[in-house]
Amino acid sequence: MEWREGMFRELVENSDDINVVVDKDLYIRYISSSVADVFDVRPVSLLGKKISDYVPAEKLTQWREKLHGSDTTLTDEIEIIGADGRKVDFEIRVSNMLHHYTVRGLVLKLNNITDIKKREDELIRSNLQLDQVIFKTTHDLKAPLMSALGLVQIAEKAPDDEKDAYINLIKKSLLKLNAFIEEMNDFYRNDKMEVKREKINLTKVLHDEMENLDPLDRNDVQFTIEIDQRVELYSDLVRLKTIVTNILSNAIKYQDKKKVNPFIKIMARVDDKNCDLCIEDNGIGIEPAYKEKIFDLFFRATDQAQGSGLGLFIVKDTIERLQGTIKVMSSVGEGTIFQIQIPNRLPEANSIL
Repeated sequence: MEWREGMFRELVENSDDINVVVDKDLYIRYISSSVADVFDVRPVSLLGKKISDYVPAEKLTQWREKLHGSDTTLTDEIEIIGADGRKVDFEIRVSNMLHHYTVRGLVLKLNNITDIKKREDELIRSNLQLDQVIFKTTHDLKAPLMSALGLVQIAEKAPDDEKDAYINLIKKSLLKLNAFIEEMNDFYRNDKMEVKREKINLTKVLHDEMENLDPLDRNDVQFTIEIDQRVELYSDLVRLKTIVTNILSNAIKYQDKKKVNPFIKIMARVDDKNCDLCIEDNGIGIEPAYKEKIFDLFFRATDQAQGSGLGLFIVKDTIERLQGTIKVMSSVGEGTIFQIQIPNRLPEANSIL
């Protein structure tokens, strides 16, 4: 008997699963050492505590009803929150062994499926995004294309002195179409490309992206760039350009036409840990109700300028892929500030890039 119990304990202790035995009053009598790997707690500290401290009451009620009076096993899924607030998903097998002469309790076998659930959630999110992208792409490609085709038909019948005006309108529709295709290209590249680590000339990037803006749109805007750089910056060049381009483009689109001194101010600080970017404008600002939504796919807070609603979604997604953060502060009529922080991925002293 002792040999069997020792064998059972050895099998349990060498398993990655968390194994728990609770008595008829739901007090924990045994818990395997693997709990320390998941929740960073000593198993002995949990002995004598009630399982109801960790498992929702409705789950325990369901288990009791299903297991009442029978030596059966059920399978379920639960989410347990550790002392540090971290959520962990488990597939759990609960066996009724209350009448077993050595166990006399419920045996719980918890298999950590957090990574699986995360991948499932990402897959669901990706599929929903794909549905949205297909619908939105069809609409946003068709609108300027049909507009251009309609203008072509009108231009064919128009007098010679009016043709130039129609050609300019056709050009405007095609440029809109091209801009949308470029946004979709950014969206696709950000999703598929691996994150790179390369040396970046931040001063050049910021000035280049500013110069790449449409001269007509930025004609009256006062730009200032301030950089405090103490070490070299290493990150993903394409993604950094994507972030800066989209935020600058938004600042230009939503400038306040009533203001005589429109400005965009870029401040950057680079140290051995992070690159901090602050992009400020005195544009129309963002309504408080929209601040949490501006990073949603295809969301547009105003009709002041044409756009697909992809720009800020791409910005946030790109920053998250770089393991960075973005915050937004805005007041209607005063302007908007975007604060971005991305890690400076300096190479190891002995590494070769």
